[in-house]
Amino acid sequence: MGKSVIGKWASPLAVLALFSLGLPQVSAAQADAPKSAPSDGKASPDAAGKAVCSVRVIHATANGTDFDARLEPLRPQLKGQAFQSFTRFALLKQHELSIAGGASQNFDMPGEHQGVLAYEGRADASGKHRLRLRLEIQDGKAKLLSTKFVINDGGTVMQAGLKYDKGVLVLGITCRSAG
Repeated sequence: MGKSVIGKWASPLAVLALFSLGLPQVSAAQADAPKSAPSDGKASPDAAGKAVCSVRVIHATANGTDFDARLEPLRPQLKGQAFQSFTRFALLKQHELSIAGGASQNFDMPGEHQGVLAYEGRADASGKHRLRLRLEIQDGKAKLLSTKFVINDGGTVMQAGLKYDKGVLVLGITCRSAG
């Protein structure tokens, strides 16, 4: 116990911040759609607004101890138990996305992969403003990852698991409602 399972993955499957309990500004994936979500899985009627998201593409390795200063806001999550197998974190790319409700935007990732982030509307519950999002990672026409999640407005979710250059890629996704 105590050893991260991320280093043991043999396939590019992903974990979506399931390790984030107790860490500030990190939201865990929500297994069931909120009661206000339509049963057909489409965006809710309040999806007319938009989300502004920052997607950080991070390379995590066990070689070295460098911590990219541009990742300072994510230090508590990256230095936490979920990523204890890694000692070096470098920001490869940062994408600033403005996504209209019911729409998606693509972003580049290393290794000829393509990321897609979609804003599917608000999922407010218990007085908290929350955003419903869908993340896909594609390799050509093949989907390596397709998942939906809900985060607090202004929150961050970490996704990791795609092997890259003797380490893994980590996506740090921070989104807030903008209308």
